[in-house]
Amino acid sequence: MPHNSYSRRLEQSVRIANNGARLALEYFHSRSSLDISTKSPGQAVTDADLAVEAQIRADMGTTFPGELIVGEEFGGVGGPEYWTLDPIDGTANFLNGSPLWGVAMGHMTDDAPDLGVIVLPLLDLVIAAEGTDLFVNGASFTRTPPPIPTISLGQPNDATLTETLELHAVYRKAGYGVYHWRCSAVSLAWAGIGQISGHLHSATTLWDSVPGAAICQASGLDTRMGKDSDGKLWIKAGDAALHRYCDDLWSTDDDGGA
Repeated sequence: MPHNSYSRRLEQSVRIANNGARLALEYFHSRSSLDISTKSPGQAVTDADLAVEAQIRADMGTTFPGELIVGEEFGGVGGPEYWTLDPIDGTANFLNGSPLWGVAMGHMTDDAPDLGVIVLPLLDLVIAAEGTDLFVNGASFTRTPPPIPTISLGQPNDATLTETLELHAVYRKAGYGVYHWRCSAVSLAWAGIGQISGHLHSATTLWDSVPGAAICQASGLDTRMGKDSDGKLWIKAGDAALHRYCDDLWSTDDDGGA
């Protein structure tokens, strides 16, 4: 793949994420033997999640020594600059044999996403961004909006059926097809490269959101992150119309750009 347009830092990040994805694939093909535990309602963790995050952290420690990491499985504390890491985003999909899962790495500077890498190994997609530069499988990429308006919705596991259906209905009535893939990496990556119009998640995490936020920003989508009155992180990535419908529904403390 032609990587000559990557900065050195982005190239190293893609290499590390690809190595993590290769290990994840090994576990995927033997997933029936994995130990599965539940860390919270609806949230599974497996040997694969732990091993992939451990490997990526080790690689990052060698490549980016001393830099802070906040990961899904082993935690961490951020600062003015830090990395986010989701070793397998979409663990339930992974365990069910679906291809809709990926490895996601992101970077934040002064609370703003500025680098993101999402590897979707079973879909042969490596989507990476730094600043305003967007790449798909190593080649510079310019987003084209999809001809059919479609969005992905993410909601917390404790959302009621009524809440989910109400949000779904708003966008269906506005003319959008609505998907629920249970994988922010897939949803935000596909929004960033124009396979869907946008992605909305009312209660998410840094490791789920930062990599895709950087990709969506680089693609030109209006990408916003903030916290609601309960301190829950949300993300909205899409065009002006999508934001207008969502702004009517969500009451947020901070609605600035990511």
